[in-house]
Amino acid sequence: MTLRTTFPGSWWPYADLHQDLARYHRGELTRDQGISVIDQCATRAISEQKEFGFNEWTGGEYFADTFVVHAPRCLTGVIIDRLPEPDGFDYDDMGHVSIVGNIDAPDGLGYAEAFRRENALPGGVTKATVISPFEIVATALHTHLEAFEAQLPNLCRIVNTEIKALAEAGCPHIQLDAPIVGARINDGRLTSKQAATIISDCFEGVTGVIRGLHLRNGNNRGRPGGSVLRNSTWVPLLRELDGVIDIAHLEASYFSEYLERGAFKDLPRDMQLAAGIVDEANYWIEPIKKIKERAADWSRVVGEERFWLAPSCGFGRHSAREGDREVLRAKMTNLAEAAATF
Repeated sequence: MTLRTTFPGSWWPYADLHQDLARYHRGELTRDQGISVIDQCATRAISEQKEFGFNEWTGGEYFADTFVVHAPRCLTGVIIDRLPEPDGFDYDDMGHVSIVGNIDAPDGLGYAEAFRRENALPGGVTKATVISPFEIVATALHTHLEAFEAQLPNLCRIVNTEIKALAEAGCPHIQLDAPIVGARINDGRLTSKQAATIISDCFEGVTGVIRGLHLRNGNNRGRPGGSVLRNSTWVPLLRELDGVIDIAHLEASYFSEYLERGAFKDLPRDMQLAAGIVDEANYWIEPIKKIKERAADWSRVVGEERFWLAPSCGFGRHSAREGDREVLRAKMTNLAEAAATF
């Protein structure tokens, strides 16, 4: 059978639009000018993902500055006390946020607004993402953990409101991006039950859509954010989320994660698995043969009828260099052919 394919979220940057997009995120363009740039990027991203033959596609997340950097600008109750570095290289270049009061997002986080706009573009959008409560104030976690925990109900409410807005706008598949959850479970800083409660709160009252969860160990310029590169540790969480999550999109690109695939025989029977076998963080182009072999090994565990093939993460943190994009394009070409000729 032909394997189904999906994409995590952010698509690659375009060299001719990259500077204008950066100017928009720095607040140097008017709203109409910025929307024009974002829509140009999204139109290309939708077209390219459809050309690859993906079963699902996104608008590329160009409205979101470097995955999570935009989120604090949407919030009250926080102070941005250090701006991100313009050419950020590592996690400490993402700036810093202090939690100073009750957190709210009066105008939302921007994901539902982006979907409504991008769904009107040629080809529409079949999947959208929302970051988890941890990612919303990611740069505050190391210094304001107690304040974060006190604000967790507010953060979950903000995410839940955004997800409900996406559902009301007609988004078919809404995915919660939760790399910090995956990394913290692996580091022993979060239990499966604690994580399941947070994720369930984010999806409370959300029905009639595909509910997705993206877990990984983090990636910034090719480096993970967690110190333990495993994925079998997430199976207990997924079992706790039986009936809450429909598709689990998991990082499966590291060899250590591939070796643990047998643990996913305990995946809830009604939950599907999107295995992120193709590593977006590595510039080695996986051969079609290897992708098909890994996909076969994973699908034997959960069954082909529940299996999706995918890259490990999105492309939003890659540079706009043409050579980088050509490598990523070659990876997606091989992924698509592996799925089509499975």
